[in-house]
Amino acid sequence: MRPKLLLFCALVCLIVVLTEGRQRKVNSRRSLGLRQQRLQRNVRHGSRLAARARPSRGNRLSAVNKRSRRSQRNRKTNANAKAKASKARASAAQSVSDGSGYTSLPLDFQQNFVRTTNNLRFEKSFLASRYGQSFATTTGKTTLRNTANMEYTCKMNIGTPNQSFTVLPDTGSSNIWVPGPKCTDKACKTHKRYHPGKSSTYIKDGKAFVITYGSGSVKGTLARDTVRVAGLAVTNQTFAMTKKEPGTTFTASNFDGILGLGFRSISVDNVKTLVQNMCSQNVISNCVFSICMKGGGSSKRGGVLVFGSTDTSAYTGSEAYTYTPVTKKGYWQFDLQGFYMGDTKVSGSTQAIVDSGTSLIAAPKSIFNKINKILGCTVTSSGECWMSCAKKVSDLTFVIGGKKFVLAGNKLKLKVRTTKGHTICISAVSDMGTNFWILGDAFIRHFCTVFDVTRNRIGFAASS
Repeated sequence: MRPKLLLFCALVCLIVVLTEGRQRKVNSRRSLGLRQQRLQRNVRHGSRLAARARPSRGNRLSAVNKRSRRSQRNRKTNANAKAKASKARASAAQSVSDGSGYTSLPLDFQQNFVRTTNNLRFEKSFLASRYGQSFATTTGKTTLRNTANMEYTCKMNIGTPNQSFTVLPDTGSSNIWVPGPKCTDKACKTHKRYHPGKSSTYIKDGKAFVITYGSGSVKGTLARDTVRVAGLAVTNQTFAMTKKEPGTTFTASNFDGILGLGFRSISVDNVKTLVQNMCSQNVISNCVFSICMKGGGSSKRGGVLVFGSTDTSAYTGSEAYTYTPVTKKGYWQFDLQGFYMGDTKVSGSTQAIVDSGTSLIAAPKSIFNKINKILGCTVTSSGECWMSCAKKVSDLTFVIGGKKFVLAGNKLKLKVRTTKGHTICISAVSDMGTNFWILGDAFIRHFCTVFDVTRNRIGFAASS
């Protein structure tokens, strides 16, 4: 039985093998037929396809090679980039871990931010301290009001919000003062007073302040606040709030207080001056200021006070100033090299100061007497020289810095009204008991003056 079973299995295996061989032959013939059909179709498409087919293979091989090389380069570049990034991350992590490194932080942007002039000035001040130089380009200008050729005043604000005052710019003193809230004198009652409680930038000082004038002493206390003049703001400026203003001088005046523009060396209590603070806070571009005054009785077109610039061309017609050095810091003092009346030399070299707070011109006693002798005027007990308004007067010549500055003789005569209602003329040159010249408003009205703090000099240019 077993031999029959084995024979049957062998027969089945033979049949399976023969069947698989026949099937492979059939599949082979079908594949060959398909290739022949494709070849015949290609041939029917003509030689153009065949011609293009031959180099196509080379192009494909070239493209394959290019792609391969490009792929290799990309893989290499990516590998290098990954290596660098990994190294940078590792370095950053190490730097942060040892406390001396860095990290990336987003920058905030404030919506609807409005830049102000204070922002700009702070930035300029910051840069100036960093690089050791000034980047400020700011200047300021304020008009002067002329009252009867006797007072030239301007506006000044103190505090936040502004408290406005009319002040007298005075190159013959160095302090700022205005009436305070506790002043009950008549002069204070008729003028504006500063109220520290109304200012958010007020800083209490409390130190006693006393300054003496010919008419009496002004007394008060020091304070600090923001002071604004000519469109310029100085922070933490020390000034005085008066408690006492005796006499009638300040009662009858058109100004509320004084804006001192002299040197710090004559400043009461050694207070830093407004111009000094303008320079140190980089409020002005150049550490200079200029004054031009105009005549014309009660004319409101009184002139100009400029901070940070010598541009007074509107008053001089040019920028050609003659400069002379300051001989002594305190007042704006210099050497007046000579003085003439007509062709007569009245004096040689003498000291002189420019004082915008004095209405007239004061001469030393000996020179004053010589001038009056030439004029033929009548000297009063108060140091004035009266004359007829019809009197002809020779021109006056001041020699400064080697240049002659001529003041027309008729400008020496000033009309005044007596207590009895009569109109007479007095000489603009008076005697104030000094041994030096004081060139006040009667001189500055005709010669614009530059006060140069940086170069320690004074400049003059004839007004047009």
